[in-house]
Amino acid sequence: MRSRYSAYVLGLVDYLVATTLPAQQAGLDRQSISDWSSQSTWLGLEVESSEVLGGQPEHAFVTFTARWHDSNGEHSHRERSSFVQNTGRWYFIDPTVPLKLGRNDACPCASGQKFKKCCAGYFSS
Repeated sequence: MRSRYSAYVLGLVDYLVATTLPAQQAGLDRQSISDWSSQSTWLGLEVESSEVLGGQPEHAFVTFTARWHDSNGEHSHRERSSFVQNTGRWYFIDPTVPLKLGRNDACPCASGQKFKKCCAGYFSS
């Protein structure tokens, strides 16, 4: 989570896309990410908790609050984000990027498992 926050601060849109679940990357609005990143003054990140849940593949939750200032004033956003690790790399599961998957479809994290047995529960967390 800290690396993703730093990427927003530095305007590293490619990194933000690359660390999002690959099946969701095409659904990201790169221009909006770039605009938000560059038009904000980033004020800090507080990671409140992280919980690695284990399993195969490993999943995790990170609860954080990010603060920034833009032309509309100062803001904060608190979130409990979901992540999945695949091939040694952690990916953010973006709740704003819908995937059209049935419970019995292959999981988009490429674990080889069915969606319902792998990441399904992390899309609604």
